[in-house]
Amino acid sequence: MHYHYFSSINDQDYLGRILLFVKRNLLLYIPDFITLLFLIIPPYSWFETIIIFGIAMFLSIRDVLLLKYAVFHLGKFIIDGDSVSIIILRKSTLYKQIRGLISEFDIVVKGKFCFTKVLIYKNNELIHCQYSIGNWSPIKLRELYEQFYQTKRDLGFWRMFKGPMIN
Repeated sequence: MHYHYFSSINDQDYLGRILLFVKRNLLLYIPDFITLLFLIIPPYSWFETIIIFGIAMFLSIRDVLLLKYAVFHLGKFIIDGDSVSIIILRKSTLYKQIRGLISEFDIVVKGKFCFTKVLIYKNNELIHCQYSIGNWSPIKLRELYEQFYQTKRDLGFWRMFKGPMIN
């Protein structure tokens, strides 16, 4: 009844998380490369230049949102028996360390495809929202959810059938 997740060295670094996201979602950045190519190849009319800069500004909104969502990151998630230990990083430094019993925590998975997020609650209070950025892919987020509830279920069965043994 153990689950250990420690983020890698690249994942603990703020810019490393963003580069891991870009590496995993390279198809999202093809329009950026094409726009950059159009900016390098001159000459254009004034109207075409305005359109290219408009496209570049529109594509930069995605990057600003990525930078915003990558600020807080789940650096460590350990289930050891019936206790849970969580470390949340802010950019590249320790922000919060949370410990408690597994019965106090709940995990909810929301979103689909590349926009998956996990909400972690402690005593019905939201303590962290992890987006699929860095090493946390949508598959890994669902694995965290399944491992958490599998361990919680196993502990519940163990406690239910644990009783006085009479020989």
